[in-house]
Amino acid sequence: MCLAIAPNHKLNNSILSRLWRIVSSTPLRLFSFCAFIHSIVLGGLFLNNTAAGVHINLHAYMFGFTYGILALLAYGYLLTWLPKKYSLSPLHYGRYNVIYLLMMIGLGTLEAGILFNNNWIMAGMLLLIPAWLLALQCLRDIHIWINSDAQQISRVLMLLLWFNFISLSLSILGQLYRSGELTALATSSSIFLIWPLLVVAALVLLLNAPAKGRVISP
Repeated sequence: MCLAIAPNHKLNNSILSRLWRIVSSTPLRLFSFCAFIHSIVLGGLFLNNTAAGVHINLHAYMFGFTYGILALLAYGYLLTWLPKKYSLSPLHYGRYNVIYLLMMIGLGTLEAGILFNNNWIMAGMLLLIPAWLLALQCLRDIHIWINSDAQQISRVLMLLLWFNFISLSLSILGQLYRSGELTALATSSSIFLIWPLLVVAALVLLLNAPAKGRVISP
């Protein structure tokens, strides 16, 4: 008997598979999905703890919102639209999927720590660091390939993102050493200073994209 074994290239066409392919087709869709899920979870935990009169670790909530949910939306937007606007190859699925998984695990661990009021909060905060570093590396690769005029604005954008990463690190140190002043300063500077400037820099960079850019083969 002869066994003819060949690769099976047929896609799973179930409803869930089709929905997932739509959701995960771009970093913006996938990261927005992640941000939506964790916004619901964090909001539900906050309302539940408030109603139950449980001690609320406000820093943990603000950390998740500032460096998790806002970061997911910002990175999703930048990693999707910068390659499109500057005619570069889209970011590889494997790279942004790893960022998504790290963010999901980090925020999930943070939320578990909020729920059980234990050291998982710190573990969740630390797990966001590799996600941020990988996202910054992806944006650095895009920065290298865009035209020289746009690189001036892109350089400002990258600098602001690194300032935000520093504020993330300071926020973690403040939580680790129980310094409320440091955590409050780091988080508030990110929300009220760095993120607004980042939005402006991103809009300027995208609005000044050329009609035609350099096409990079995958």
